[in-house]
Formats: sequence, C-alpha cells, structure tokens
Amino acid sequence: MVDPIRRIEGMLKRSGLALVLTALLAVGGAHAQETSEPERVTVRGRVVDATTRVPLAGVVVAFQNLGVAVQTDSTGQFEVTGIQVGVYYLELSRPGYRPSTGEFVVMREGSFITSMMPLNATEDIPAGRFVGRVTDGESGGPLSDAEVHIRQVFLGGATDEGGWFDLPAVPPGRYAVEFSHLGYATRVDTVDIVSGLTSDVRVPLALDPIEVDPIEVVVERRELILEDVGFYRREDEGFGEFIDLADIEAQRPTEVTDLFNRIPGAILVPDPFNPLQRSVVLRGGRMDNVLRGGEHCYPYVVVDGNIVHRGGDTPAQIDFLVDPVQVAGIEVFPSSMGVPIQYGGLDAACGVIVIWTRR
Repeated sequence: MVDPIRRIEGMLKRSGLALVLTALLAVGGAHAQETSEPERVTVRGRVVDATTRVPLAGVVVAFQNLGVAVQTDSTGQFEVTGIQVGVYYLELSRPGYRPSTGEFVVMREGSFITSMMPLNATEDIPAGRFVGRVTDGESGGPLSDAEVHIRQVFLGGATDEGGWFDLPAVPPGRYAVEFSHLGYATRVDTVDIVSGLTSDVRVPLALDPIEVDPIEVVVERRELILEDVGFYRREDEGFGEFIDLADIEAQRPTEVTDLFNRIPGAILVPDPFNPLQRSVVLRGGRMDNVLRGGEHCYPYVVVDGNIVHRGGDTPAQIDFLVDPVQVAGIEVFPSSMGVPIQYGGLDAACGVIVIWTRR
C-alpha cells in the first residue's frame, strides 16, 4: 500500500502550491474509519512570507469546490471546521503576493504551513545563516563537539573548542533544531531562518533531563566577511570595542579616524608632521606616555589580516591607509588586555586596531 503521507507530498509537489505539513494529528488511527457518513474534520493552517517567514494577515484562503473562503488573522492563521475528508482545490490570494493554487488533500484533522512569494521577489531565494554557541547550562562554559542538526534539510555540524557552530547556507524556513552532547540532555528548539540574514542563538545544555528556558533567536544583519573572520565572536566575548557596518553607516564619517570619537580610551592627536592629519592614540599608548617622557605611543594596526603598522613612535596615518567607504568593520583593543593571540606580543603594548574592508 502506498504511504498516504508520501501520496500527499507527491500531489502537493505536482500542484505547485508550496505547502509544508507540520503536524498531522490522527483522529482514531492512520485512516478514516469507513462509515455511512463521511468523516468531517477541522483543518488549521498558517501562511507566511516565503522570503522572511513573517506571518501574513489578510490572506484569503478559498476552498473552491466547497464555496468556502476564510481569511488569516494577525498571526497568519486560519481554521476551517466541519469539512469532509477528500481532495480540494485551494487558492491563496493577497495584494502584493503571487497567488498560490493547487490541490489540497485532507485525510484527517491536522495543520500545515504554506508560504506566498512577494511579487517583487525572485524564485532564487537567498539562504540564511545559522550561528550560535552551545554551553554548559550550569557553569556557562563552552561545550566543544556538541552536535547541531536541522533534520528537515539534512544540515548539521559540531561546535568548536569555544562552543561555536556556523551553518552558512540554510534554506529559509522554520525548523526544529536538535542540540546534543554526550553526558547532556538533548534539546530540540524551533528556529526561524530568514533569507539573507543571520539567526544567532545561545544554547545551554543541562546535565540532567530537566526543563530549561527556551533559546532566544536573534536575527540580524551581518556582513559575511565579518562573520568569516570571527569579528562577531570576538565581539560577543566582550573584549575590546567593535564598530560594524551599521555603526559606520549611521556615523557617515569623512575620515576613518572620525569613527574613533566614540571609542572609550581613544583620543585623536594631530600628526607631528602634518597638523591637519589626525592619528589615533589608545589607552595603552596614553599609559605608556608616562614611561616615554610624554611622547605618544601609537597602536599596532592590521588591515584584512595584514600588518600595516607595528606601533610605537610613528603614527599609523590610518586615514591614508583606507577610505571609510571601504570599511566593513573595525576592532579596537585599547590596551594589550584581551587582544586576540594572533595580534598580541610586544607590539600590542600600546593597543591594537584591526580593520576589515568590504569584499
């Protein structure tokens, strides 16, 4: 006998209606009991935007061969009660979205999620990024080699020594994500992956199978270059000051050094060889002034992973090194404390500035 769920999926794929069955709640078994009166059931659904996964209110959901039409509420949900088991022609419509039509098979009571494509969207929907950190729920310490699995799309990976994981290309949608580690209770949480954005989570695991607080998913704009070089991870660790692309666009600097006006521990001083040119001195350099008889000590500067200035007596002349419109993000470590190991050493005594440019 053909699996009824597979039969439904096959018919939906052929129909062109993007329906994803999320729950089929059996009412007295896998198949309706044969009675003289056809079984009547309740069908519930939710309609979301295909690109953002935001619930859509005001969608007209019409069962054409029933002559019944309902409208989604503010949460994108609708409900139709008392319909017979059978095959229906379903049509979804809403201003600003492409209509969705196709056959809809009702075999028993249940619910589903379907999506609608905006008129201005392309068929090739950009993937989302799923990142986060898995920790011990009691100590808060990172858990390495914790497994992260999104079963619906067969994606997953393991956390690194800092407890971090990064799944860079996940199709947009709502997923049940499983987090597991030997010796800890496995947990499953629902996560929304949004097209073109990063979903960032913090996941504590419990040693015993006890109830834990739900994870909080933060969906935000992140630059891929900054994600790839570990910018956001270092920002999350709390050492240093970080300037991302949103900060840069908000300040609209004419020179890169303009971005340092709001950085604690940073001052701008006139270049000794060109009073119109400013240079950055950080807290570590200001503390070192006492030992140097009042002379400035300038920070170590790295651009896209390459050392461009080793600090010391000579200013880095950052404004000559890179144009502000090219900058994707800046990491500022005002003293040698908290400097990433790859940028540490004696040259970091007066602070470190790490600049990342757009790609």
